[in-house]
Amino acid sequence: MIRKIPNPRQILLFIFLLFHGGITQPDTLTFIHLNDTHSNLLPSASGRYGGMARAASIISQWKRQEPNPILLHAGDFTVGTLMFNTFFGVPELQILNRLGFDALTLGNHEFDLGSKHLAEILAKAQLDSAFDIICSNARNLSALPLLDSLVRPYAIEQRGQLKIGILGLTTPATNLESNPAPLFLDTNLVQIARQQVQALRARGCQVVVLLSHLGLPADRRLARYLSGVDAIIGGHTHDALDKPMVVNGIPIVQAGEFYHYVGKLRLVWDGTSTRFLDYTLQEIDATIPEEPEVAALLETLQPEVVNRYSASLGNPYQPLALVPRVLANYPAASDTLDTPVGNLFTSAMLVHFPKADAALEPSGYIVEKLYPGALTPAALFRCYPYGFNPTDGLGFRIARYQLTGQEILGVLQALLRQVQPDLQYWDFLPQSCGLQFTAQQGKKGLLLTSVTIGSQPIEPDRAYTLVSSEQVLRYLQRLFGLRPNQVFIDSVSVIQVVNRFVSAQDTLNFRAEGKN
Repeated sequence: MIRKIPNPRQILLFIFLLFHGGITQPDTLTFIHLNDTHSNLLPSASGRYGGMARAASIISQWKRQEPNPILLHAGDFTVGTLMFNTFFGVPELQILNRLGFDALTLGNHEFDLGSKHLAEILAKAQLDSAFDIICSNARNLSALPLLDSLVRPYAIEQRGQLKIGILGLTTPATNLESNPAPLFLDTNLVQIARQQVQALRARGCQVVVLLSHLGLPADRRLARYLSGVDAIIGGHTHDALDKPMVVNGIPIVQAGEFYHYVGKLRLVWDGTSTRFLDYTLQEIDATIPEEPEVAALLETLQPEVVNRYSASLGNPYQPLALVPRVLANYPAASDTLDTPVGNLFTSAMLVHFPKADAALEPSGYIVEKLYPGALTPAALFRCYPYGFNPTDGLGFRIARYQLTGQEILGVLQALLRQVQPDLQYWDFLPQSCGLQFTAQQGKKGLLLTSVTIGSQPIEPDRAYTLVSSEQVLRYLQRLFGLRPNQVFIDSVSVIQVVNRFVSAQDTLNFRAEGKN
């Protein structure tokens, strides 16, 4: 076979068209992303996983390998560790800034201490102008001028001849579950997304990405109604996806939690459209060396954490007890709804108030498993990090109060209806000690079938003394409209109660008992 060789004139024409726009070379766009890091700056699981210094090593390596990547964080950098309760996320933002992050969308937990405090955190971090804080559905920002000056509805990045638009959406559940007032998060997500896509396209963006803190189920629903979005980079539900979910032609990715993973999404722009190229979900473990500068900075932060919390919790980094195996904080399946960590926490709460009938706390506040090895106060705090009391820097106080059996039944049923086992959504699932219940799957969530307290069927007209966090008590009052009797909020926090309980034991042998 004789191969035809182009003549010199054809070669010169090709070169001319290539460099003068007649032929478009495909452009590879790389997005390096994190989400739900929750100030987990140090490795977890007795050093086996995570750590911001290790993640920084991977990010720096990928930046060297990929031409002009875009670095994104899908929200919830705040709340989760004693590091946050000491430094309020400022060092984390500053390290992200030094690593070259381009945009961060606000998560729901960014508002836990109030919008005014969020503004102060962002201002104190002194971020470069190239690092955009975005939220497309935040409303009434003008009520807080400082925050208004720091938060944008979208970001635009230039890479070569390409403009990449990035819009950000925050879960509207923030309005009920956090403290954004006087701001609120608009619920009209489809309309807002479409408007922002249109605005970004009008500004010349050839590629548009949604940086979402809505959660995977909401991202999948939203994608069905969108056009002009080339990818969704998500957060909120802490899903570690090793490959994208594709809905309506839109790849959706998410990189777990707590610096346990870093994601890398690559798209290709061919001059007229964008297509998916590949995706990498990199686990951050002990085989990855720490980035020296970040590691050195983190080491300087630990003494202040020790100084602040030794009086209330003991040295945060010294062991309390031994964990013999992984203790899960969420159910493995819907046939056993109690969890080892849920049983640990509610047992400790009932020991603190031994004359109470039962302790209750939703799984959504007990947010991390315990790993085998020596358990420290800092690691225990990661299980229950919510709330902030300025007096001691710790979380929700423990509370005792009375409800009738009928009120308890109503609360349990309302919570169970929100549980979605098929989606692994357990946040409203009650964990308990002294109270047992059974439930079955119905058309609209789990249906309560029986309840016993102290091994006896619950009596609707009887008053029962319950123990929970003060936040659960607030929700009973605000969301359920209940008026509990004999309310007492102790001066100690839930985490202090559990910390003392754990300190009195050598080994934590809690298991799922199938009691509910």
